Amino acid sequence: MPARRSALRTMPRLVLVLFLVSGACGLIYEVVWTRMMSHVFGGTALAIGTVLAAFMTGLAAGGWWIGRLADRVRNPLRLYAALEAGVAVAAAVAHLLLTQIAPAYLAVYQAFGGSLAALAVARFAIAFGLIAIPTALMGATLPVLARFAIGGGSAVGAGLSTLYAINTLGAVTGAFVAGFFLIQAFGIHGAAATAVAGNLAVAAIAYIASKRRSDPIGGPVRPDRPPEPPEPEPATVSVATYRIVLAGIGVSGSASFAYEVLWTRCLHFVIGNSTYAVTTTLVAFLSGIALGGYLIRIALRRKLDIVATFGWIQIAIAATASTAMPFLFSALEPDAIRARAWGGFGDFWTLSFLRFGVALLVMLVPAALIGATFPLAGRIGVRSVQEAGASVGRVYAINTVGNVLGAILPGLLLIQWLGLRTAILILALGNLLVGFVALGARARAVKSLRWGLPAALVAAAIFAGVMPFDFRFPLTLPGPRYRVLYERDGPSATTAVLLNLDTREKFMTVDGVTIGGTGVTDYKQQILAHLPKVLLDDVSAELSVGLGSGLLVAESSRHAKVERVVCVEIEPTVVEGAGWFDAERKRVAANASVGIVVDDVANHLRTTNASYHVVSADEKTADEFASNGFSYSRDYYRLIAGRLKPGGLVIQWVPTELPPRQYRMVLKTFSETFPHVQLWYFGPAVFSGTSNTILVGAATPIPLDLERIAGRLASDSSAFDGLARYGLRTPESILAQYWTDGATLRAALAGEPVNSLAHPRYEFYAPDDYARPSRARMAENFEFLWRVRRPSRPRRSTRPAEWNDEALLRAAHAAESAYLAGCRTLHRRGSPRVAVEQMERAVALAPWNENLRARVFAQYWDLAGQYLSVGNIALAAELDRMALRHYDRHPMGHVEYALVSARAGDVAAGIEAARKAVALDPDLVAARRVLADLLAQSGRRIEAEQHLRALLAIEPTDEEALRRLRGR
Repeated sequence: MPARRSALRTMPRLVLVLFLVSGACGLIYEVVWTRMMSHVFGGTALAIGTVLAAFMTGLAAGGWWIGRLADRVRNPLRLYAALEAGVAVAAAVAHLLLTQIAPAYLAVYQAFGGSLAALAVARFAIAFGLIAIPTALMGATLPVLARFAIGGGSAVGAGLSTLYAINTLGAVTGAFVAGFFLIQAFGIHGAAATAVAGNLAVAAIAYIASKRRSDPIGGPVRPDRPPEPPEPEPATVSVATYRIVLAGIGVSGSASFAYEVLWTRCLHFVIGNSTYAVTTTLVAFLSGIALGGYLIRIALRRKLDIVATFGWIQIAIAATASTAMPFLFSALEPDAIRARAWGGFGDFWTLSFLRFGVALLVMLVPAALIGATFPLAGRIGVRSVQEAGASVGRVYAINTVGNVLGAILPGLLLIQWLGLRTAILILALGNLLVGFVALGARARAVKSLRWGLPAALVAAAIFAGVMPFDFRFPLTLPGPRYRVLYERDGPSATTAVLLNLDTREKFMTVDGVTIGGTGVTDYKQQILAHLPKVLLDDVSAELSVGLGSGLLVAESSRHAKVERVVCVEIEPTVVEGAGWFDAERKRVAANASVGIVVDDVANHLRTTNASYHVVSADEKTADEFASNGFSYSRDYYRLIAGRLKPGGLVIQWVPTELPPRQYRMVLKTFSETFPHVQLWYFGPAVFSGTSNTILVGAATPIPLDLERIAGRLASDSSAFDGLARYGLRTPESILAQYWTDGATLRAALAGEPVNSLAHPRYEFYAPDDYARPSRARMAENFEFLWRVRRPSRPRRSTRPAEWNDEALLRAAHAAESAYLAGCRTLHRRGSPRVAVEQMERAVALAPWNENLRARVFAQYWDLAGQYLSVGNIALAAELDRMALRHYDRHPMGHVEYALVSARAGDVAAGIEAARKAVALDPDLVAARRVLADLLAQSGRRIEAEQHLRALLAIEPTDEEALRRLRGR
């Protein structure tokens, strides 16, 4: 047998470079087309999985059928050039067709929308029909180049290993370039055009190279390089064993894709769900695959039983895949990882490298083992050089069909039925079974397996016995005094409901991000629910986007004029979790006027025939998450505009903490979409959290009429209790929050970019945007808002002589200006004394404005916290006292003042404040505990014990109270 040379030496390096570029282009297509189809089909896990399955099916079909042609041609490199040219042309056509997919999908939805199974099949058929030709041509390139490599005399296993690794490395490059540069710079159409150009260049170079080779199959061996040791022939395997390996590569392919989905979901907890974070996760996974695909060449050059090696690798995949995540979070503190990965570094690339490192810690070893399986199976499958193309194509197709199932199963079944942890264990069990079956098939031929296989079974049983099966993926708790009421993994997110044992407040988190509750976030939801009812006469039909804890829907349904509220929520576990708020939300799900639709809002807006008077948009999560890009896009706003009834409006919350470039982009996109726009600004009130920008858009003008607003507030006063809770009781206090109109916004934002699905600028934020402290971002946004502020000048429908509302409104505006001047002083890090003087002047101008006093309370309280953090307890106590002088209705305000007063040495003042807190809320555990502590300090132990017993009546499991009573 003539000596064979390594794949890297017999295959021209040019061919490897071409295949690397080809792999990069394929990944770019996958990213772009998945985006385009998910925008039409919806963003549910099943819809996205269906798109990926269609992509993989095309690859599998091409590898199986077209790969056979490689064995029938004399010049595989020329065939490869033709395939690459075909990919370019077919991809260009497919991309154009994808831009026109919406009408066809709407027709299909109307036919099959009643059945999720039928709709999933229809989605798959549409997706596959559009991209079948380019993906099939892509899938054929590996078998064709494998025939070229093997036909040229290179080692079968090493050549296939090199090609597979190089192509996967190309995918790494494509993921990185698309996720960090291409889409940001050129949009999705520009990214696709770049990939088309790449395929055309590869085709042209490959064709020129094919004409210059002296031997069309492989080319001459260069005599100036010494021969390498020959690659051992694979062990002879029976047809049954070969079929076991083929089935095994299918199971392994399914598990590998599912692992990627599940690991990415798990890592959302610690590195976030931004486009950059997801890209680094994908790059880490593919890097492991490429590394394993290349390193397996070492095993292929040794005299090893390849089938047995395949089996051992499957067992190793099971062991490492099931333990990677638990070991990471047992070795590293999840909260510390999150703090670093979500903004602990000011340098963008350092941050990205950290995220990549975290993902690599989880994925590297199991992904490398997964990457080694395909070259092994391909080596077993190639029985003769003459059938190399068909053999590699067959193995590639079966592996890719496994990928198809792996794309669908997590979102369809595994996560929802089993949860993330159990789903990973079940997949690992599949790898384990494949490994043992493969080893069992070789037990007679390999003597060492006769004792090694039973030993491996015993070791697996022991390993399973000591594994941390009760491991939970990290659910970050704000502190030790919190209890998990509900936690479940859903198709697209993990939802949890937490209880603060001290305040009895409940709140909901999605992938660790708080999205609703009974205290922290309800101010802006109250505004979203009630402001449209202040502005419009007809609010009978409402669409609410995002359920959260159900507050917004519950508050809207309180209004007598609201006949129907439809709430669209993409994640079913959020709907389940909302049930824990039934006591506070009056059983939203059971409300006859409320309908909850579990779907992606884009899909709902495209496919429903309903129209609405009000659309309230509150579906966003963490500011930097990629999913928010759609929620702030021109395409989304146009979909909403198409579903508004005449005279209707859309209202959307925009957090003021957004990076300034993104903040202005959102305002620009919204104001350019709707003809008539209002911007309202509600500063933080009491413990309501952050400042809130509220955008209102409509096709027709939305008049601000004092008398009509007053009439609406008076006609259904109990329904507006949510606003009254924050002092928004009068038309003057509400209209004082009006900021500016659309014309002013459009003029101020003339040079800003627009965010769209074709050019998703929002999610590709500037490197240092989220490295800046939120206070600095708020300060810059506030400066912009300051420049565009135009106080409201409402019209009057009547003018009763006894009504002095205009004077009140002038006073409200003057007070608001003084208050905002104080806020501006604080944002600019000016003198706190000056800021306090300005806010005191604001309260003096409109002492009746309870909302203003609540916001002054919030500013003083925040300032007191800053002084407390640097040890200036006396000044912190003084600011807390001033805050409570303006607003004394919040019990936690008194609790905090009690603590600060005690630290300042005034225990008597602390006891008085704690008593007021208990009087306001007798069930407030924190108030009872602080009061008991201060009473005990002052020697009044019997009274302290009474409050401890009252505390235990509220929270019987409070260990601290139990300990103190036992140790009296």
